Amino acid sequence: MTEGVRRPTPRPTYEHPTVVRQQDAVRHLWGDEDGSGHVSDRVYVSSSDLHVLQFTLPPRGRYVHSAMNPTVFAADVAYTVLEGELILIDPEYGEVRPLAAGDIGFFRRDTWTHAVNPRHEPVRVLEFFSPPPSRDTASPYARSQPLLGEARYRDTRWSGRWPAARADREAASRIHVVREDGHLHWLPEDDGGHLAGTAVDTEYLTVTRGQLTPGHRGQEHVTADETVLYVTEGTVHLHLPGFAGPAWHRVEPHDAAYLPAGTRYQLMDFDGAGAAYWAGAGRVPEGWRP
Repeated sequence: MTEGVRRPTPRPTYEHPTVVRQQDAVRHLWGDEDGSGHVSDRVYVSSSDLHVLQFTLPPRGRYVHSAMNPTVFAADVAYTVLEGELILIDPEYGEVRPLAAGDIGFFRRDTWTHAVNPRHEPVRVLEFFSPPPSRDTASPYARSQPLLGEARYRDTRWSGRWPAARADREAASRIHVVREDGHLHWLPEDDGGHLAGTAVDTEYLTVTRGQLTPGHRGQEHVTADETVLYVTEGTVHLHLPGFAGPAWHRVEPHDAAYLPAGTRYQLMDFDGAGAAYWAGAGRVPEGWRP
């Protein structure tokens, strides 16, 4: 593969609230044979405020950086492991962070990353990214940065001081691992039938884990920012009371719902089995530049 035939990441956008089925997400394969490895993407949304995709690494697969595919961005990025195990690495300092299903690996701009699938099954990851590639935060920015030369897979800054240096490592870490017990939990509903947990919250990106109890009937809410809801378990019935199109939508596992800022919505569980989802909200201040 040469630079002249490298395909840019697709940027599907929507003007109105839209349910994006897994099979309708735009497929994209990136990487190069002799450098970065290959990654298979399904892009759900890539707008002016938020980029959401699911990517897969094959058994024992990996991605690293190369001159054609430098993996450093001007964005906040959250990797949510859906299935399998992912080892996320900051190769500049040698920080290595294993992630299990349900964990998030979060990193901010100018963090180089590599990723390894150590298992004999595929690993699937849901990615939230803001400011998004439409703001020149991905490939154009990455190629403007000096290419990382040496890749390290061991962090020697804490040698001779472990585990006493654990707090120092956490303070210096550029990859933040967020597990469910580290979420900031809150109740969007008065009856407690909808438990939410904030996993990431910055000036650009918020990532939330939501769980609906069986038979839950949600109250009406309004999205403050552009939001993508991705269902992982059960069926979420999405009601859009202020939308001129269909009022009700079934959102199944691995489907996503795109909700522009200002969308009125309600979440229900009519099947009585309970449901779970991840939601990402993106916002980019006016006049922002990478």
